Amino acid sequence: MILVTGSTGFVGSHLIRRMCKDGLPVRALVRHAGKAQELASLGAEVVQGDLGDKPSLARACAGVERVVDLVGIIQEAPGVTFQGVHVEGTGNLLQAAKNAGVRHFFYQSALGTRPGARSEYHKTKWQAEELVRGSGIPFTILRPSLIYGPGDQFTLRLADIIGKSPVLPVIGSGKSKVQPIYIDDVVSCIVKAVTGEAFLNEIYEVGGPEQLTYEEVTRAIAEAMGIRRPVVHMPLFFMRPAARLLETALAKPPLTTGQLIMLEEDNVCGLRDICEACGSTPVKFSEGLRRFIRKK
Repeated sequence: MILVTGSTGFVGSHLIRRMCKDGLPVRALVRHAGKAQELASLGAEVVQGDLGDKPSLARACAGVERVVDLVGIIQEAPGVTFQGVHVEGTGNLLQAAKNAGVRHFFYQSALGTRPGARSEYHKTKWQAEELVRGSGIPFTILRPSLIYGPGDQFTLRLADIIGKSPVLPVIGSGKSKVQPIYIDDVVSCIVKAVTGEAFLNEIYEVGGPEQLTYEEVTRAIAEAMGIRRPVVHMPLFFMRPAARLLETALAKPPLTTGQLIMLEEDNVCGLRDICEACGSTPVKFSEGLRRFIRKK
């Protein structure tokens, strides 16, 4: 049995669908009962709980051989912090997995995770990785770059902004690089890692086949939508105070200072890991966009 946490999220929902299609025994941990029916209809066993509820984690891990931990947040909200979700939540799940005799713990981290990272997101992901590595359970850690595809909030939100704006807005210089990886390629990596033994006690940094600047990403999305507009850069000296103001005024701001920090950094890796993990060459960004972005 394979337990998947974060099963109703972007990556989790695609993974559950793929695993059920492949006939793998899957158990999904869900926080809200209302989301259980769809997963159950796919063939997944469903357990209600969350990473802060230790008894629910004990139930979820009972009889499980492998755990896939996909839980993560990209911004904090009242009562939901990076420390609480990434560090404390992962620690709780590791303890439950260890108590249940789990043989393999797969953890989805993020490219850019490292000691001394500037953003709280990456700092806490590093702390979670250290817990995984020190747990005594055989592990695999995946550090993907920007994941995109049907249902991803980054690409669809940017497409919505592009569709409503007279220009193509780019924060800062737009020269920082990212390596977008299509959701199906990420899912293939996870399935291959979880169902085999070749990836035990390894860390894989994965991205798509192209290293693109954020400006190139914005232009590619616009092109997929059939839109041609001039690029306008929004200076960081303006965006930083704007983000701080939004954080003060709103419980869920559309932009945070932490996200600005990550936008300033390159988020790229080599191609070897993704080819090895997936067993094939990943999808190019323009091709992936054509699969789910609609023309205006």
